[in-house]
Amino acid sequence: MSVEPGPRPTPVPGWYDGEDAPTRLDLHTCIHCGLCLTACPTYRVLKIEPDSPRGRLYLIRGLSEGRIAPSPELLGPLDLCLDCRACETVCPAGVPYSRLLEQTRGQLARRAGRRGPLRLVGEWVLRRVFPHRARMHAVADLLRLGQAGPVAALMRSPLARRLLPAFAVQGWAMTPPLAPRRERALARLAAQLPAGTRMEERPDALVFHPAAHVRARQSPVRVGFFTSCVMEVMFPEVNREAVRLLVLAGCQVIVPHAQTCCGALHAHAGLRREAKALAAANAAAFGAECDFVVTDSAGCGAALREAGHLLHEEAAAGPAAALSKRTRDISEVLAEVGLPPAAAALASERDAGRPLRVGYHDPCHLAHGQKVRAAPRDLLRRVPGIELVDLPNPDWCCGSAGVYNLTHPGMADAQLAGKLDSIAAVAPEVVVASNPGCLLHMRRGAAERGMKVHMAHLVEVLGRAYPAPGAA
Repeated sequence: MSVEPGPRPTPVPGWYDGEDAPTRLDLHTCIHCGLCLTACPTYRVLKIEPDSPRGRLYLIRGLSEGRIAPSPELLGPLDLCLDCRACETVCPAGVPYSRLLEQTRGQLARRAGRRGPLRLVGEWVLRRVFPHRARMHAVADLLRLGQAGPVAALMRSPLARRLLPAFAVQGWAMTPPLAPRRERALARLAAQLPAGTRMEERPDALVFHPAAHVRARQSPVRVGFFTSCVMEVMFPEVNREAVRLLVLAGCQVIVPHAQTCCGALHAHAGLRREAKALAAANAAAFGAECDFVVTDSAGCGAALREAGHLLHEEAAAGPAAALSKRTRDISEVLAEVGLPPAAAALASERDAGRPLRVGYHDPCHLAHGQKVRAAPRDLLRRVPGIELVDLPNPDWCCGSAGVYNLTHPGMADAQLAGKLDSIAAVAPEVVVASNPGCLLHMRRGAAERGMKVHMAHLVEVLGRAYPAPGAA
């Protein structure tokens, strides 16, 4: 995907140029109350003011006022932030912290000259791989070859830890078993659809229609399904289950072929121009045909909801604002439209005759970014045979934060340790986490601890109450 140059910079006071800079109004919203301190994952660990939201805002304002310039002392705290947005939840003044951080990272990425080898490789992958579905599948094919045979044996050996960078070994360990490409296709869902439903292949989209008796009872909600580049290659079974449940609920599900990466990782990394181009492409792909645009990835949903603000000064501002307004997490739509009565009750796999004990983890970009907390819990409570328990501090970050767990493994593992401790405190059999990064990071940590707990997406647990035709 080509990215057009940004608008000609207009000089403003301080270090920032005029392209997509933090606004004076946003910068002066903070009232310095300090409520954000204990909500911040990095501050809870380090207890250092620059590694708190308030401290980082001082640094960002210092740049805007020309009092400081980019330096290791500035870049370190801004890089270390997980962008979890927990500070926004507790802030009484409504500081748009994530927006300010990402705008500043965008300026620094363009103008501060930070171009180490790993950063260059990471940016190349974000620009040249993530926006292209075929390339993502090609990378998954290569990774799959390394999940068995001599390569897998090498990656599990002490030799790999001595020869390879730590992020490569950890990334390999986090990757779930990858299915062959033919088995990742969403169209494979056709064999699992309930009686009376059907799939239609259009030139521009894949469309799933609810059963005739459902259409006769109510006008179906038209849902555009956002597949997510990571979900499509690493969790294709979750996407299929999400669409199946939407169809069961009576939705017509439209999956546009023209959709692309949400741009969340690009925005977090400071690649703002690329994030804007991706947002514009998705706004065009999901036209007026859909009542809602639904995603089963918390990070993607938060990025789509930000599209309107991201492009508010661009030509695509209108379609982007419409995309933001219509974006929903799948839990919101399933809770609002309503699933039919469950066809099966769940039960504990540890204690016969007891309900399945399920813990719920709030992904940061679902709870803090999208303000969605009640819908997933309500859906789980409706499933017969589930005992729902909240983890202690359920909305504290697990440390995944996109690729943060690879770029800042020490801090990421400190957050993971706290999350695993909270899981151990309530001893669930299953922990629900509706975000791919959370699932990958928490699964790796639980396996390394030897914990007997299964990390699952919300739709995987719900789907067990609605067995697909031919399911065991």
